[in-house]
Amino acid sequence: PKSCLHCEDAPCVTVCPTGASYKRVEDGIVLVNESDCIGCGLCAWACPYGAREMDAKEGVMKKCTLCVDRIYNENLPEVDREPACVRTCPAGARHFGDLGDPDSAVSQLVAERGGLDLMPEQGTKPVNKYLPPRPRDALPEIDVLAPYLEPVVKEPKGFIGWLDKALEKL
Repeated sequence: PKSCLHCEDAPCVTVCPTGASYKRVEDGIVLVNESDCIGCGLCAWACPYGAREMDAKEGVMKKCTLCVDRIYNENLPEVDREPACVRTCPAGARHFGDLGDPDSAVSQLVAERGGLDLMPEQGTKPVNKYLPPRPRDALPEIDVLAPYLEPVVKEPKGFIGWLDKALEKL
């Protein structure tokens, strides 16, 4: 599913005629109770971020759950208690943590980089923050081909090593 911003004033929750879309009181995560969802699509219409999708097979709306089953799973090591999108982002561009704690790593990152709300004019108060790109001169130089250009074996061994030495003498 597309990333949900788990807005403080989530319009998808207020338009739901059955109450299937709801915001958890304890942590503010916006979820869908699929057994109560009638698949009317009002929540998708109300979400300015396009975070709702219709599951045509089941006839209900689906959305990002912030991997609530992972982030509160006490059987997982603390380091693994983050959403799958954060853990698997190949660029390391997604971060997770407690923005309510000014000392948390994610709060400090948002403060340092000037994190922004997406489309603040919508008045939804999204919880997610977007980090502006770092200036190019602040990025370290990375030679992505360097590991591929180094020889795999310093000195050939076995038959290939013998053949290489024999050919050098010709």
